[in-house]
Amino acid sequence: MFVKQWKNITIFFLSILMFFYYLRTNYNVSYYDEAGYMNLSKAILENGLFSLISDLRTYLYPLVISIISIFTDGDPFVIKVVVSIFQYVIYSYTILKLAKYFGNYHNNNLAYYSVLCFGLLNPYFIHATTLLLTDMLASCFILLALSSLMFGDFGKKITYFQIFGYINASVMIRPSSLIFIPIVLLLLFVRNYMFKDVRIWTSILSFLALSVLFFPQLFNNVKYYNDWNPLLHANLYEFQSNLAASNLKYGTVVIPGEHPKLFYASPFVESMEAESIYSLIFTDFFAFLITYLSHLFGVLDWGYIQIYISNFYPPSRILGSLFLYVFWIVSFYGLASFLKSCKEKKEQKIGVFIALTLSTSFILYWAFLGTTIIESRFGYPLYLLMLFYFAYGVKRIVEYIQIHQRNATISMLKLSISILFSIGLVLVIFYLSFLMDYQTGRINWINWLGL
Repeated sequence: MFVKQWKNITIFFLSILMFFYYLRTNYNVSYYDEAGYMNLSKAILENGLFSLISDLRTYLYPLVISIISIFTDGDPFVIKVVVSIFQYVIYSYTILKLAKYFGNYHNNNLAYYSVLCFGLLNPYFIHATTLLLTDMLASCFILLALSSLMFGDFGKKITYFQIFGYINASVMIRPSSLIFIPIVLLLLFVRNYMFKDVRIWTSILSFLALSVLFFPQLFNNVKYYNDWNPLLHANLYEFQSNLAASNLKYGTVVIPGEHPKLFYASPFVESMEAESIYSLIFTDFFAFLITYLSHLFGVLDWGYIQIYISNFYPPSRILGSLFLYVFWIVSFYGLASFLKSCKEKKEQKIGVFIALTLSTSFILYWAFLGTTIIESRFGYPLYLLMLFYFAYGVKRIVEYIQIHQRNATISMLKLSISILFSIGLVLVIFYLSFLMDYQTGRINWINWLGL
């Protein structure tokens, strides 16, 4: 117990050090969307929540900022520090819950620490907690909702309120989370079919009661736009799906003298005014296929740790990507191994439901993101969804090494082949990542590295 506590303390200490490093870098400046959320929070304080005019942003995240600003005398630097700490606490709590749940299921301390390390020491996530952006908070709420769905006690009403409270809040923070509501509803029916423990009427009443979270947004949309829409008045998805046809990815640059909009242009579509990605299916299917697959790749390949790029060639771009590629390789290996174990009926019934929940959520959300012009931060929920499989992958690798210790020659040969294959795969991914950066016309890693 003493050793476990010290391991936890060490991981949290390193994570907190990273947090304060990024906080020191970001606390005194707010770019673009950050400034937009800050302005909306001021509007809420000045005019009230039910007088908020915004067709591009929902109310809940600005409301959180406005509540915090009440206790900070309106100092923007202090507000950003307090919001960052709040986001870091929610993020840490989420990872700790996932580590506990996943570690208990796998009945393995190594699985627990795998989730804790690659969750709490992820530089992309820690950096995101120090920005006034919605991605990290919404991602945490999505996973907390799914965790309650997988591991909650359905004999207690609090479980239903946790599921719908978290998922509805995530939608009001980041509207793209809406796709998880039908996923959650579907999985509730699947769970009831498998375990017969879901109270249908409690589910319905809980969802309806917590739909009150949509009311302020609906009220303002009706009041100012005559639009009976509980989400965004503007059709942001249509805008993003149109840009998705002509762009592989999008980023934001804050380098002095550089244009802030960084488009990763598709080599197949010349005009930025191209039809939507759906129309591309019928006009040029090959271009659609490559573009769509590039979106799927790009939302897993986050590249720069800094969401607002301040340097085209920082070493952190390489180190962060290496961290990420190792995670994805082990995670997909763990996914394949776990699904095989389920097929061979070696897993508990709850394990099958966990696999259904995580895999269905991952596939549907990933497929949805492929139809939009993606930014790296859109992939945060995907990473969190794969932590379970990452832990299982680590567990399987260690078990394999331990089992084959008696026949060291064969074990070392297979291990060496696996390591060489993984290194080769990482190099291929790096090349594809650099190739995507090259499409900006402003970044050339291969030339910069002298390759």
